Amino acid sequence: MHHLKPLSNVLSFVAIFAISGSASAQYEPPAGFYASATGTGAVLRGQLRAITGRNYWVPGSASHLMRSYDSARQSLAILHRDPNDPARLINIYSGVSTLAAWDAGVTWNREHTWPDSRGLAGGGPDYTDLHQLRPCNPSVNSSRNNDPYGLGGGSWWDPQPSTNSYFTGVGNGAFVPGTNDRGEMARAMMYMDVRYDGTDASTTDLVLVNGFPSGNQMGDLALLLAWHFEDPVRDVERLRNFLVFDNVANPSYYQGNRNPFVDRPEFVWAIFGTGPNDSTLHVGGAPAGDGSSSAIANFRVIQGASASPQMVTLSKSGTTPTTFNVSFTGSFSVLGASAGRAFAYGPQSTSFTIAPLSTATVGNFAGAVTIDNTDLTSAGAGDGSADANDAITLASDVLSPSNPSLDGVMDVDIGTVSSMLAPDSGVQAIAVAVHNFGFSSTRALMDIDALSGGSSPFSIVGGTTTGIGASPSNVTFSFDTAGASSGLHTATFMIDTSDENIPGETLDMIAVVWEVTVQAPPPSCDGDANGDLIVDFGDITAVLANWGDTPGPGGPGDADGNGAVDFGDITSVLARWGNDCR
Repeated sequence: MHHLKPLSNVLSFVAIFAISGSASAQYEPPAGFYASATGTGAVLRGQLRAITGRNYWVPGSASHLMRSYDSARQSLAILHRDPNDPARLINIYSGVSTLAAWDAGVTWNREHTWPDSRGLAGGGPDYTDLHQLRPCNPSVNSSRNNDPYGLGGGSWWDPQPSTNSYFTGVGNGAFVPGTNDRGEMARAMMYMDVRYDGTDASTTDLVLVNGFPSGNQMGDLALLLAWHFEDPVRDVERLRNFLVFDNVANPSYYQGNRNPFVDRPEFVWAIFGTGPNDSTLHVGGAPAGDGSSSAIANFRVIQGASASPQMVTLSKSGTTPTTFNVSFTGSFSVLGASAGRAFAYGPQSTSFTIAPLSTATVGNFAGAVTIDNTDLTSAGAGDGSADANDAITLASDVLSPSNPSLDGVMDVDIGTVSSMLAPDSGVQAIAVAVHNFGFSSTRALMDIDALSGGSSPFSIVGGTTTGIGASPSNVTFSFDTAGASSGLHTATFMIDTSDENIPGETLDMIAVVWEVTVQAPPPSCDGDANGDLIVDFGDITAVLANWGDTPGPGGPGDADGNGAVDFGDITSVLARWGNDCR
């Protein structure tokens, strides 16, 4: 005989256990637990019957550990504890929290979700099986009576309409749990159907049927099948399944077996489904012939800034429901990534919200999301079990800010450019290279947003641009020599830059000082045709060499300054022969 531990101690232990570690992973069955479950249909049914019909902790056992109906008072207080108060439990159907201490069934009693009158053996393991027993408000239990789960006309009792309402039918005796309980009830009924097939000498064959049941039957199977996919397994159900099974976490009240439809939701369609699975999952564009598809979630962000989450949609085609697992790698958060997710009948879609976990460290980070259609049957290529995995490639570039510089070797924020310009030589321009100094794959690209400064005769030509990386980009300024006085002219131009347009972008500024010296015009020297400021035979030669040209005033061969080389230039040279203008 098992000695019962004080309820408060047991609940405290379970409370500590439930909040530690990774939720879903810690409730998983031992490695290889379902290794023998390799078939579909009747074959899989038989394999799961063998697995559920033994106590895992006693090799070779003929049955799971049968607990007494009396001990269920303590067991259910553990399996359904209120997460906000370990001295209370949550009732099935109503969702109401009540004191867990047993008070002879006044506050709560033990509900057979597979009704006693529908084939349970009073002293058999099916009657006390913890996978189907639930704590329940006595009046709700009485109202449910032995009604099967289904849809029909009747009366309402509705304390929480949005989640926990239930329906008892007067006309056809159908009972409808609230949306929070439907999937759980469906999986409990499917467990009972598979676990109790008449093999045990003390039990009868429990059978799920479509429509209204009779005798040892329970239903409605079609509705339970839909509820399984519409209300997938949650962690609270995984924890319950684990506590029924585990001899360490629940040493006084464990049963030693598991509900396979909680652990592996894909088993449901493989046994109870109406035909081969024709679902195909995909992200991004249309899937390939084998059902595979791909998408990308790429993040670029300045170090320390918050990255805007991205959403990627997963779609399902086909008429049948399906289950799928979503896993991921890398330093990302992926809202919606878990095992045992489901799509209901017909085309469906859901979205994953993805973001980097941290932007505190500069670097290029990679990861991936993998979506696996876990159904075990297939209607054809790319469907169900033949639907190849879908992948979302994740990349997070956490970048240091861009760094504008007037030099590619040194970080120069203020630079000076000097120019010597001839007088009246027209508009002269300079191009100044702007670098993103020290650029690498972990530095943001740089934009040149605006140019300012300088006044006539200086002006800004242009050079605003985006996406400067390893190669510099030029900005251009000009100076108009027309009418500019000789001597030094100075202007300062400001170059406004910023990071590429990503979260956390910063602004910066560098400056160019342009010093322009306008040369004084050369001294005048009449008769000088070759520009050496001496009038001699060289000038005669220059006139003859450029005879008939029109080089403009003072040009080669133009000795009299009229811009044309002709007899007037010969006369000017001879008239001023020997003149030295130096």
